Amino acid sequence: MKHLYLSFFIIFTIAVKAQINLVPNFSFEQNDTCPSNIDQIQFATGWSKYSISTSTPDYYNACAPATGFGVPKNIAGNQSAHRNCSAYAGLLTWGASGNDREHIGIQLTMPLVIGQKYFLSFYTVMGEDYYLGNQFGLPSNNIGLRLSTVPFNTSQPAPIDNFAHLYSSSILGDSINWQRISGSIIADSAYEYVILGNFFDDANTDTMQYSCGWCFNSESYYFIDDICVSSDSLLANGGIDALSCTTSVNEVTSDNEISVFPNPANNQVTISLRSNVNDEIILMDMYGKVCYTENINNKSFTMLDLTSYSSGIYFLKIINLKEKKSTSKKIIKL
Repeated sequence: MKHLYLSFFIIFTIAVKAQINLVPNFSFEQNDTCPSNIDQIQFATGWSKYSISTSTPDYYNACAPATGFGVPKNIAGNQSAHRNCSAYAGLLTWGASGNDREHIGIQLTMPLVIGQKYFLSFYTVMGEDYYLGNQFGLPSNNIGLRLSTVPFNTSQPAPIDNFAHLYSSSILGDSINWQRISGSIIADSAYEYVILGNFFDDANTDTMQYSCGWCFNSESYYFIDDICVSSDSLLANGGIDALSCTTSVNEVTSDNEISVFPNPANNQVTISLRSNVNDEIILMDMYGKVCYTENINNKSFTMLDLTSYSSGIYFLKIINLKEKKSTSKKIIKL
């Protein structure tokens, strides 16, 4: 009986995990530092530059409104984040000087399983790219997503070899509304990294040139938000729209001073907290939907009733309101 239960538990856990977005910090909400200049994508937790050293992929966050890198107003437009959240990335997808590209990437939470079907998506909108009354940007195509078994950096940049696992072959000229680019693949490798940008060279990239006295047509620039790599088709094809915005506090995945037991659980779990600390607890389902919140004032433990919740994996975030740090715990409801 014990072996039967263990087998069921392993199969159930794998099935539920498969429905999770494998892209951490997929909406760029979590950050180490507020952006204050160009070329600071590394301030978004986990993300880094995957293009040559002279490229400058950008990070925008509402925590930096006065620097030109806030949300919604910034140096590249007045654009709200997708889902009206607080952050997104921006990068160059074409430049008049020849094959100018900016790429960003992050490691997935787990490698893809060879032979498994995965659904891919991201949201994008064109940056307005005005400066001193002149318009430098123009629409282009081929902004896309690529998976890789290895990471890239400024010394070994992502290739521009006319291949991407997902991309827009149409020229995207909307600078107001976010557009979802989505598709699916059967994993042919155990991919561990996701990269965003234009992977096609100038000969295979189309642009739409503007004709006006103040139009310089020097580059194409796009914002990117809410990237998804998942085996759940609903999540990648609009399900992500219903998620709540994530917090930008510094996150610790484990904390010996905080424990949750029993785990897995049928009905109730006990959350053991730090003493004399004001915390907020947030329970989210595997799609990021907030199921329960509570403020805990100077208590060493609290009880969480799971009776009414469906079986599955949940994520508990305990936020230290004074230090603005959080700890994440995974809870399995049987």
